[in-house]
Amino acid sequence: MALALSACGEWKTDASALTARTAMPAPGPDCASCHAYPLTDRNHAYHLDSAGGNKDLNGEITCLDCHSQSIRFQAVTVIDSIYQDTVTLEKFRTSSHPNPGDTTDGGKVIRSLFLFGVETLPQHHPLLMPARPGALPRFQEYMTTLAHLNHVVDVKFDSRNSDPAAFGGDSATYNPTQESCSAVACHPGSGPKVYSWGSKAKGLPELKEIGEETP
Repeated sequence: MALALSACGEWKTDASALTARTAMPAPGPDCASCHAYPLTDRNHAYHLDSAGGNKDLNGEITCLDCHSQSIRFQAVTVIDSIYQDTVTLEKFRTSSHPNPGDTTDGGKVIRSLFLFGVETLPQHHPLLMPARPGALPRFQEYMTTLAHLNHVVDVKFDSRNSDPAAFGGDSATYNPTQESCSAVACHPGSGPKVYSWGSKAKGLPELKEIGEETP
């Protein structure tokens, strides 16, 4: 102990050390160091891996869609060109066929068809976490806000996922007691819908309209 204290007392400030740079970049934040990432319960797995998203909202579903106060984002405009087969009158969107060589069922190259129109789709995209050394995470990591550190799971739907016009003036809401969300534009159908995330402990159905029979 005395030797250790003596060594500490002899330490001198090295001005060059304050601006030194390492040969390798410093490790960046790792979401999985605090909690499972991505969450692997059936509800998160469905929304993040299977649901696919909606280009008229924010495109691919991300953490931002349900936790908008906790994720930093930017407003973007996505250009979506629409081509039409003048024989069958079928329309094809470039957002659904990103490869210039994609073809129709009839073998026609989509971008060789008649350009029917171009849509500009406003979306909110989460800001990506800078890449760090080592293996890439299985799921993209996003930059968070201070709200992510309040020790509370905040469910706040992104504004683009709330559609008052379609739900009688209601905005998207979350009921933490029932673990259900309502008036969310990303759910198909018309009229007020209430979807339960479900819990084996509470016996709640999963992603089902209230009043529907459980299969």
